[in-house]
Amino acid sequence: KESGEQGADGVSADARRESDEANRGEIERRAKDVGAWETKPYDVLGIETDCGAKDIKKAYRKLSLMLHPDKISDGALRELAKIAFMDVVAAYEVLGDPEKRAAFDDMGGDDQAQFHTYWEWKQYGGGTKAKDFYNGDKLISKLTESLWPRRVTGKKIWLVEFYTPWCSACGSYVPVFKQVAKMLENDDIEVGAVNCEAEKAICSEWFSIPSYPALMLVGSADHGTQQTYGQGKTKGAQEVVDWARVVAKEWSWLFEHSKVDVMHSADDFEKQVLNSEDLWFVVFIDGLFCGPCRTAMTNALRLDAALHGLAKVGAVDCEEPKNHDLCFKRMGVPSPPHAPQVRIFRKGKKDAISAPEYAGEVLYNANEIAPQVALQLTERVARHALADEMPASALAGGTVGDFQSDDKESSPPPPQWNGPTHHDMPQRSARVGGGHRGGGAARIGG
Repeated sequence: KESGEQGADGVSADARRESDEANRGEIERRAKDVGAWETKPYDVLGIETDCGAKDIKKAYRKLSLMLHPDKISDGALRELAKIAFMDVVAAYEVLGDPEKRAAFDDMGGDDQAQFHTYWEWKQYGGGTKAKDFYNGDKLISKLTESLWPRRVTGKKIWLVEFYTPWCSACGSYVPVFKQVAKMLENDDIEVGAVNCEAEKAICSEWFSIPSYPALMLVGSADHGTQQTYGQGKTKGAQEVVDWARVVAKEWSWLFEHSKVDVMHSADDFEKQVLNSEDLWFVVFIDGLFCGPCRTAMTNALRLDAALHGLAKVGAVDCEEPKNHDLCFKRMGVPSPPHAPQVRIFRKGKKDAISAPEYAGEVLYNANEIAPQVALQLTERVARHALADEMPASALAGGTVGDFQSDDKESSPPPPQWNGPTHHDMPQRSARVGGGHRGGGAARIGG
């Protein structure tokens, strides 16, 4: 084409030549490394191993724009681009399919180095487990005990269905959940499923799933968030999607504006809480991964956001040996397994000299009042009682716990306070990758 003449896609010949030169080095490198997709599909797409499904799609689209032969004007470079583009397509065929990606991840480590490619693993007989409802579904990722810490990471928010193959209600729900995944395809919400027959640790020990099928939004261990879709609510596709979007919007805001520091030793607790003159609310939890603990941590994030500038919110992991004396002797937390306990530590001096043996006060009894209700009341009372101390930067606006301000664009979304049902208490869960206590029998339906 003559200089300045535009092609069918509206790009001038000059622009194409400039693009060719800008991408030449990358295209030549990729063509030289042809076949890398078999053992290094993540490298081919230029993504991290813990990335989300949407990140994979974005990377594939970006590389397609750069490497597709139709985008190359130079003849010799176009032939190299064809080779490089085939590698990108092959890598996407593995990582873009949740089942194939899970298979590659499971066999790709040093412990399974006898298989060099996904296809060798497949030919050997891998991936033949039956009764997984969502095998082959490109929008729903299969989550296993080994894949969970690699998938549920960072600020990703996951909508997860917990099911068993022998549950008739679960089988009937498959088309509905696939519809949910399709409706959320362009949202910043990952969709996954756990076969509880194959992944008993996840369902019984990590989350204490009370009935099947169960729907839950979960965040990574970094944030400890969890919210269960109500058992009595209709699980229609639109209802689930609406609920997921509302909670995910709130979580995304909380991840940016709220933080609950987990104190890992009695010294940390002494320095941060007792040696300060701030008003503190501290959640004493029975580990970071039990269902009620994650729910308590989620509500603690909400409390921190609501009382921004007025009080501080923290947590103590009583499962850690360094915290045993602090939790069970000094604070009187019940022996494990125990429900999360929230204690209030007064504003003003409370160090060892000013207030010897001071241990704060238990905020509520979880057997007498639902934790989420108690925390809502706490937030409202504290915010109104300390209103005259509220700094200009505070986010709470004096309304009834809704975080809202006159600026609808910048104001945070309404809090979605939630709490464990009686089925969750007082069961105890193991750490991710653990396997020591927990789990009662689950029901079908709901």
